[in-house]
Amino acid sequence: MKKILFASIICISITSCGGDKQTTETKNVVNMNPQFDSYKTNFIEQLWKIYPGWASSQGYHKYDSILVVPNEASRSKELNFAKANLDSLKTFDINGLSDNNKTDYYMIENQLKSAEWAINEQKSFEWNPSEYNVSGAFAEILNGNYDSLDVRLRNFFLKMANIPAYYEAAKKNIKNPTLEHTQLAIEQNSGGISVFETDLHEALNKVKFGEHEKQSIEATAKQAVIAIKDFADWLKKLDNKTPRSFRLGKELYSKKFEFDIQSGYTVDQIYEKAITHKKELHEKMFVLADKLWTKYMNTTSKPSDSLQLIRQVIDKISLTHVKPEEFQTAIETQRTGVYGRSCWCVNFCSRAVR
Repeated sequence: MKKILFASIICISITSCGGDKQTTETKNVVNMNPQFDSYKTNFIEQLWKIYPGWASSQGYHKYDSILVVPNEASRSKELNFAKANLDSLKTFDINGLSDNNKTDYYMIENQLKSAEWAINEQKSFEWNPSEYNVSGAFAEILNGNYDSLDVRLRNFFLKMANIPAYYEAAKKNIKNPTLEHTQLAIEQNSGGISVFETDLHEALNKVKFGEHEKQSIEATAKQAVIAIKDFADWLKKLDNKTPRSFRLGKELYSKKFEFDIQSGYTVDQIYEKAITHKKELHEKMFVLADKLWTKYMNTTSKPSDSLQLIRQVIDKISLTHVKPEEFQTAIETQRTGVYGRSCWCVNFCSRAVR
């Protein structure tokens, strides 16, 4: 069975509770697994058609020659795909699926809803210019070993033809981008030009293409380079008087967290747990630092702030910290019961960063 590498893990816990008497009701549930297995096979193939770049990154190279132009039409296609498959999922009775298929069901559902949310609400295609960078995908084609270089270069050529349209669409999409993502996009795109100028040329020298075919590929590469450079220059000159903050904000972050990290806790609950653990850790560190104050700080007055006390002890111990190359040896020495000043520092600092 083919597996989809979604960035989420679904944990399903099924519990039942009643009053004083527990009863088990037996229902006639239709086995939906054969139909669902067939649906998954078709779904995955359609998924790769919608996201050919994702398919290539996962080792499925049937659509390597396709570069999707990120325009309104492609986003509508994504939304239609998501809606159609969410409707299809509703036709399956979850109770009639095996545990594995229940997991796949929820993973597919989560991915589709995430795609809808990303387009309709997050809209990073408007404010994150670093999403527009083709060099990585093309470098993977050149450096891959999944097919002959001849085949990979011809896919490279076909895919490359859409690069000018790709960056023109990017320009139309971008509105009030963040300064940080804008700078990143400039650096990444400028740095990736070598894929089309140097790496491609070296690869062409290794194949026995006709001169006309080589010239066509190199001519298309020059147009691609012009488009990439033009995009980077456009970003440099962009009149962006009201740049968006690089922070998602509470509402978007909470929703992204919900899709990306399947958890029984909300983002606020996890944050509160982290704050509580941080406080507990500082309390333990203070106990250790307070006991060692006299040993390392002599008659220096203790600060009233517990965190300042911890900092001063760590700073003092760090003056004779174990050397990086001796770190493992120092830890092993501790375990054998031989404690020295530097070894205690290793132990104290390792506690501090846990």
